[in-house]
Parts: sequence; structure tokens; C-alpha cells
Amino acid sequence: MAYKYIIMDMDDTLLTSKNEISEKTSTYLKEKQKQGMKLILASGRPTAGMMKHADALDLKNNGGYIVSYNGAYVIDAQDNEVVFKQTISRDDAYEIIDYCRTHNFFYLTYLNDQIIHDRTHDYMNIESELTGLPMKKVEDIKEVIDGDVPKVMGVDYVENIAKANSELNGKFNNQVSSTISKPYFLEFMDGQVSKGKSLQKLFDQINADFSEVIAFGDSLNDSDMLEKAAVGVAMGNANDTIKDIADVVTDDHDHDGIVTALEKLLNQ
Repeated sequence: MAYKYIIMDMDDTLLTSKNEISEKTSTYLKEKQKQGMKLILASGRPTAGMMKHADALDLKNNGGYIVSYNGAYVIDAQDNEVVFKQTISRDDAYEIIDYCRTHNFFYLTYLNDQIIHDRTHDYMNIESELTGLPMKKVEDIKEVIDGDVPKVMGVDYVENIAKANSELNGKFNNQVSSTISKPYFLEFMDGQVSKGKSLQKLFDQINADFSEVIAFGDSLNDSDMLEKAAVGVAMGNANDTIKDIADVVTDDHDHDGIVTALEKLLNQ
């Protein structure tokens, strides 16, 4: 099989527990690009929280792409232009916020490369720590949302997020879908958005195909991406649902699991 694309989730997949790309993985992926393969980073992260890692892997000079906000935005790394975007309307954002308030979740969205919120929580700073984006507390988050937003995220203790996710079963309303990225993050996107759907839309535009893809992930928001890929690879630290979906289970994100899998798959 002639694989052309390596698609990778970021947190707990490409990135180690220290929120960085290991030297071994970075060197290997740069070499694969020199050999003609293309890299795509596909994350729930906001675009701005992905750029330094895209730059570190030199996607700009190697024809790579960035899929951010779980697929709400797709960016051509060569010029940082938006290939397409699918966002949440203000009215739907308001409805999600009301839902989060009813469930006593911490909630946030993004504006001008800032994380916007109006509450406090034990886990409130995690997204900022992961992405490097600053937090901005406002009086009422609804008052600063004056148009579409890329996504809204509910944050709470694992058991509460798991219960809400089970009840929603992937659908918030007719326009908005939901998924889990980390066990304490409940993410809300446009109903036509997921990593797999947005990648398919990109591939339709650039004349590529999932039969040319090896994809890596660890969490529920990676599921359709792994299912569509020619080879879907679950990290050793992935949850059991993702391991069951995947074709291959590799080492964990702290032990260069991406390199381990690629060395086997690309040398068969």
C-alpha cells in the first residue's frame, strides 16, 4: 500500500505528557516529509494553539494541513489560509451555554485567540495550559458572543462529563453535535463537523483519499478519523473504545508510539 498522508491527533497522541513533540518523533516525521509524505495535524485545539507544533514539524514547506477545533477549521499550512470553516451560530452557542449552566459545567469559547469564560472551576485553566492561549474572564459570555464561534466546550469532573456525553450520544440539537476530547472536556461543534468529515471534505478538494492515510488518535473525537483511514492506529494510552475501533494499537504517547507504528507499517 502506498501511503501518502500521516494524520495525527495532538494531545496524548503526537504530544507527550510534557505537551511537546519528542525529538525522536520530530526527526522521524521530518524525514518522512522529505521522502514525500504529507502530515496533517487534526485536533480539538484552536488553530492558534496548534501553530507552534506545525511550525516545529515544518508543515509550511512540505504541503501539510491543520485541522483545528475538531474540524471546524481546515488550514493550508503553506500560507495559513483557511480552506474552509463550519462554525456554530450565536443562537446555538447561547443554547449550549444555557445547557452548561444548567449542568453546572464550566464553559468556554474562543475570540481573537483568547479563551473566553465567565465562571471559575478546578479545571478552568487546563485548556490554556495545553494550548498556550490566554484566558479572558468576562461578565457574561453571551454578551461578547456577537456572531458565529468555532466551538463551545463544557468542562467538569470526569464522571459528570461521561454522564452528559452518554445522554447526548453525539447530538446536542439538529445543528450541533457533541463529543469528548479529554475525559473532562465535552466539546460542541457544528453538526456537520468532525475530524473525519472535515478531512473527507478536504480530500475531496485536493483529490486525495483515505485509502492513502495512516491516522493516529487516542480519544472519542478521533473515532471517525480512525475508522475512515486505511490504517487507524490507537495510542497505547487510548481509551478502550478507540482501541477497539483501531486496526493497530501502538506504544503510548510518551514512548514514541507514532514512530513505532510507522516503522512497521511503512516497511511491510
